[in-house]
Amino acid sequence: MLNITPEEDRELRKLLTELAKESKSKIVILIDKSGQLISRSESPAFSSDDITFASLTAGNVAASEALSKLLGDKDLNHMFTETEEEGIYMILLDGKYILVVIFDKDSSNLGIIRVKIKRFYPKVKELIERIEERTEKETTVSSDINVEEIDLDSLFE
Repeated sequence: MLNITPEEDRELRKLLTELAKESKSKIVILIDKSGQLISRSESPAFSSDDITFASLTAGNVAASEALSKLLGDKDLNHMFTETEEEGIYMILLDGKYILVVIFDKDSSNLGIIRVKIKRFYPKVKELIERIEERTEKETTVSSDINVEEIDLDSLFE
C-alpha cells in the first residue's frame, strides 16, 4: 500500500485533474487493485461514494482478469464499460494500480480519453514509482540496527 505525503497527494491530484480537464472527463480516479482509493481529480461534477466505487472497480477488474486468463490471454491492460450517458475507461498501471476515467459521452469519447491517457500515463507512472521508492526506503530496517539486541520490554516501561 502506498504511503502518500500531503505534497505527493497534491501533486497526484493536480496531475489527475489536468487529465480530467484535457480529456473533458467528469472524474479521474486512481485506486490500487485491492480496492483502496489512492487519489482522485478535483471534480464537482461527480458525486458518488468514492470508497464503494473503488472497491467495486477493483472487483470488476479482478473478475475481468480471471475471464481473460480463461480465454488464454496473459494480461488485461484496459477495460471499457458504458452506460447510456457515460463511459468508464480503466487502465492498469504496472499491474498494481487502476486508473479510472469517467466521462459524459456527450462531452468526450473513448478516442479522446485514450489519447490523453497515453500522454499522462508516463507522468502518473513516474510519480507512483517515486512514491513507492520513498515508501520502501522509509520502511526498510537499516542494516546498522541489530534487532536482536533491542530489549523490547524496556521500550514499554
